Amino acid sequence: MDHALLISVPVQAPPGDLLYEAHIPATLEEVSRICAELNALAIARGGVEWAAEIDLGLTEVLTNVVRHGYGETGTGHIGLRCTADAGRWLLSALDQGSPIPTDLLAQADGSVFDFDPDDLDNIPEGGMGLALIRGCFDDLDYVVTPHGNRLHLVKQLPQPTA
Repeated sequence: MDHALLISVPVQAPPGDLLYEAHIPATLEEVSRICAELNALAIARGGVEWAAEIDLGLTEVLTNVVRHGYGETGTGHIGLRCTADAGRWLLSALDQGSPIPTDLLAQADGSVFDFDPDDLDNIPEGGMGLALIRGCFDDLDYVVTPHGNRLHLVKQLPQPTA
């Protein structure tokens, strides 16, 4: 599959050294492929546990773009860029799908995880994705621009143990 630039507006690069860049069709197969590639790079840089948090959060981000931003039509594209500087990774994703509703962003505070796991009738069936993303990263910034939706994610590298 040709992975040439498929999106008309490039992802704005966060500062730092470029580690990874991809421009892909918005399909679950492509999300799986680039998350696996980035996970291997993350394991090498920060270890298995650190990489697992990035993988979980990024998979949720990109899956949401495919399913909710584009509606699984397979007609959209996603740009992803990962850079590193000063002990952290900066990931930027750009898409031109439907934006995240503002009220959903405001509700993504982690309170969705406050439920009784033994009360099977009241376990939430959804709505955990954005809170999960916030929990996987140290910082995030989401903005809707005339060129599309831009999400910046920051993950601090683990501190060496003495």
